[in-house]
Amino acid sequence: MALKHTTPSAPAPSASDTTPYQHIVRDVLAQARPLMERVAEATRMSLLTRQDQARTPGEHNAMHEARQQLSRLTSVMGERYPDALRKALDQEAAQNEEKPTRSLFTVHFDDLELMDEAQINDSVERARARQVLISAVEGPLADLDALVCAARGLARVQPEHNPLRPEVFLQALQTVVSQMQVTPQVRHDWMGPMAQALGTELRGLYLAQIDRLKLSGVQPVGYAMRQADGQVVYVAPTEGGASPGFAADNDLSTVEGHADSLLTLDRLRRLLLGEFSENPAPTSAPTHTPSPHSDESFADQFAREFDNPNQLPPIDPPATDFAATVPAAFEALQAMNQVGHMMERLGGQRPQQVGSSTEGSPAAPSRKHSGGLGEALSMEVVALMVDNIARDGRLLWPVQQFIRALEPALIQLAVADPRFFSHKEHPARRLLQDITDRSLAFNSPEATGFQSFMRSLMNIAGPLATATIDGHDDFEHVLQQLHAKWAEKDQQRKQERQRAIEALQHAEQRHLLAARISRDLSLRPDFGKVPDEISRFLLGPWSQVMAQARLTDTTRSADPGRYEELVDALIWSTQPALTRANTGQLARLLPKLLAKLREGLASIDYPAARTEAVFELLMELHQQAFKPGPRVATKPAAPPPQPPAVAQPAPLEDDDPWVAPSEAKESGYVDISQSPVSESAELVPESTSTTNGLATLPHLASSAPLAPLAVGTWVNLQVAGQWERTQLSWIGSQGQLFLFTSASGRTQSMTLRLLERLFHQGAVQVLTEQTVVDGALDAVAQAAMRNSVESRL
Repeated sequence: MALKHTTPSAPAPSASDTTPYQHIVRDVLAQARPLMERVAEATRMSLLTRQDQARTPGEHNAMHEARQQLSRLTSVMGERYPDALRKALDQEAAQNEEKPTRSLFTVHFDDLELMDEAQINDSVERARARQVLISAVEGPLADLDALVCAARGLARVQPEHNPLRPEVFLQALQTVVSQMQVTPQVRHDWMGPMAQALGTELRGLYLAQIDRLKLSGVQPVGYAMRQADGQVVYVAPTEGGASPGFAADNDLSTVEGHADSLLTLDRLRRLLLGEFSENPAPTSAPTHTPSPHSDESFADQFAREFDNPNQLPPIDPPATDFAATVPAAFEALQAMNQVGHMMERLGGQRPQQVGSSTEGSPAAPSRKHSGGLGEALSMEVVALMVDNIARDGRLLWPVQQFIRALEPALIQLAVADPRFFSHKEHPARRLLQDITDRSLAFNSPEATGFQSFMRSLMNIAGPLATATIDGHDDFEHVLQQLHAKWAEKDQQRKQERQRAIEALQHAEQRHLLAARISRDLSLRPDFGKVPDEISRFLLGPWSQVMAQARLTDTTRSADPGRYEELVDALIWSTQPALTRANTGQLARLLPKLLAKLREGLASIDYPAARTEAVFELLMELHQQAFKPGPRVATKPAAPPPQPPAVAQPAPLEDDDPWVAPSEAKESGYVDISQSPVSESAELVPESTSTTNGLATLPHLASSAPLAPLAVGTWVNLQVAGQWERTQLSWIGSQGQLFLFTSASGRTQSMTLRLLERLFHQGAVQVLTEQTVVDGALDAVAQAAMRNSVESRL
C-alpha cells in the first residue's frame, strides 16, 4: 500500500518563484523557433557533407533523400518546436512535483521482454542523442543547475529542478521529428547530426543564461557530487563561482561496461525471451579462472576472504552433490565462535572499489567456452549483476562478499535455466532479493542480530557456493530453509508488531468515527451559542469519547454510555442566560455532569492537563448562573448590534488522530509536539560520515516533497539523537498513520504530518526507493544500452 498525500508540506518550486527564472523561461521559449531552424540548417549541411563523402550509391541516395526532406520540412518544424518545448517544460514541472521514477531516456531490465525490435532501436537512438548532448553541455549545464536552483530558492543543487536540462529540449525535438511524414530511415539519418547541432546550440544558450543570471546578482548554491562508491556529497561552488562537476543519476557515462562486451540491448532482450535456448546446456559446470585455493572448503575461503577483503579469489565448484552438509571446517569455525571476531574485524573496514570490468575480476568466468552466444551472455549478465549488487552501498561488506561468493552457482544456474533473468519469482532471484532486503535491517556489523543473520546465511545458503547447480530446485530448497529459520526469530516480533498495528487501527477507526460525529455536532442549531473553548472540546476530545463508546459497545445502544445525551446538558449549562432561570436544576445537574465528563475522558486516557482550561471555564460559567443577572425588560428592547461573524471551530476530520497513552505505548507513537527534531532545529546539510553502511548519518534537509512510500521500505530514522535502521511495516487505511519496525523489534509510529516534517528536516532518510536486485539488473540494462550506443557511434 502506498503512502497517500494530501497537500505537500514543501512543494517543489514553481515556475513563478523568482523574476530571473521567469525571464529565462520566457527568453528560451522566444528563441525556440530560430534555434530549431539553426539546428535544421546545421543538420542539412552535415547531410550534404556525408552525401559528398558517400562510398556507395545507396548511401549517397539516402543522404540526398534525408537532405531534401529536411529542406522541405524545416519551416514546419520551426513552427511546431516552440509549442513542443513549452509542453515539455510543463510536463517536466508536473513530473517534478510527483517525483517519477521512470525516465524517457532509460530502459528497465524487466521491461525489455515487452519491447519489440523497433522500440529497442528507438531507445538506443534516444540514449545516443542524449549522450551527444551531455558531452556537449556538461560543464555549462552544471553551472546553470547551480544558478537556476539558487534563483528558485533552493538551498542546494537539485538538477531535476532545472527544467532547461538537455533531455527537455531533446524530448521536444523528438516529438516534432516524429510528427513529420517521412520514413523511419530518414528520421534515423536526421537524429545523429540533429543531436550534435542541438548540443552546440544548447551550449551557447546555457552560457548566455549563466551570464544573465550572474548579472542579475544570483549566486550559485552548493553542488551534489556522486562519488565512486555511490555516495553523494554536497560541496560549495569553486572560487570562480563554477560548480565543481556534473552528477546525473542516469547518465550513461556513469555506467561502466566491457571494452569487448557481447552485451547489447537487443541481445539482452533476446536472452530474456529465450531465443538463445536452442544452445545445448553444458553437462558440467562452466570453466572458471583457475584458483590457487581450489582445495579449500567454503568456510576456509569465506574466512580468508573476510580477513583479506581486498581480494576475492574465484571458487571452482567441486564435483560434489548439493545435498552435502556444511563442511566440517566451517562447523569447527562456528564451534570456536569465530564469527563474532570476524565481524568485529570487519567493523572498520571498507572494501576498495572493484573494477567495473568483470572480465578482469577474480571471480569472473573465462570467456573461453563452447556453449555459444547464449551461454556467454548469461555469464556476462550474471557477472555484471553480482558486481552491481556487491558494490551497492546500502549493503554491509560481509553481505557484499557473501553475494560475490554465490556468483559461480548463479552462473551455473543462468546457463542451465535462463528463466532466472526473466521471472521475478524465480527462486534464485527471490533468494537474492530476500537476502539483500533482510540485510538492510542492519546499519553496521555490530548491530544487534547481524551476527546471527550472517551465521544463518553461511549455514544454509553457504553450501551453494561450492555446489553443482542443475536447476532452480537447489535455490528453492535453500530459500525454504532460510524462511523457516527467519520465521523462528520473527514470530515474537510479529506478535509485538501485530499488537502495535491493532492499537493504531483502533485509534484510526475511532478518529474516522469521531470526525463524523464532530461534523454532526457542528450542524446543531444551538452549537453557535457556546464559547469557542467548549465548541472545540465537543468537536475534539468529546467526539473521540463518543466514538470510543460506539466502537466498544456490545449492547447495541443508540447512545452507549449516554455521552451524546450529555452534549445537550453541557450546552445548556454553559449559557448563564438560561441557567439563571433554573438554578435548582443546574445544581442537581452539575455533580452528574462533571462526573460523566471525567468518566468519558478516562475511557480514552485523555490527559487531564489538556482539559484543565475547559473545566475552569465551565466552573466560571456555572458560577455566573448563581449571581444576580440584569433586570428583565418589561418591553421588548431593540436587538443589540450583532458582532462581526467569527469562524466557528472546525470539525475534527482535518486534525491528526488521537492516540491514547496505552495505544502510544503499544506502538511507540511519537507525538508531533514531542518529535525528536523541532521546527527550529539546526541542520548540517554538508557533512557526511559513513562507517560500514550509514552507521552515522548527517542531517540533510530536503525541500522536495516526500515521495510515496510502500510497506516494506527501509528508512534511517533519527531516534533520541541516534540513527536507527527501521522498516515501514504498516500504513493506515487513510494514509495518516505509519508504523516502523527495527530489526530488534522496536516500533515507532507517527502521523503523516510528523513524517513529512522529519523528512524535510533530514531526520528521515529513505533507503530503498528501489530494491537492491532490481537496481542491479537495471544497471545491467544501462550497461547494455551504453554498449549499444557505443557500437553505433
